[in-house]
Amino acid sequence: MNPKVGWQQVVVFEADSDAQSAVNAFITRFWPGGDHHACRIEQAARSPAGFQWYDGYVDFSIGERRAIHLASRLVDELGRAQLPLYRLVAGREWLDLAAAQKITD
Repeated sequence: MNPKVGWQQVVVFEADSDAQSAVNAFITRFWPGGDHHACRIEQAARSPAGFQWYDGYVDFSIGERRAIHLASRLVDELGRAQLPLYRLVAGREWLDLAAAQKITD
């Protein structure tokens, strides 16, 4: 899945260009327990007019299995965060990967 240990982009999402404070509030609330240093969200360099895109990263040095579940949790919670004009651009596949791991456990 991830041939290199380290930071990997796992999600791209957009929100209203005026939603920075709502995104910052989500980031503050999201930081997961022991893995809070293994996830980061940054503003993307380019975005469509009227929107701001964000890139979410997970550090796979915590272990591939944990990283996949962290990515899945990030995607899931973004979907529930009710950010203004939120849309997931890329990253839905992490939900399926985490679900597949639970089935094989």
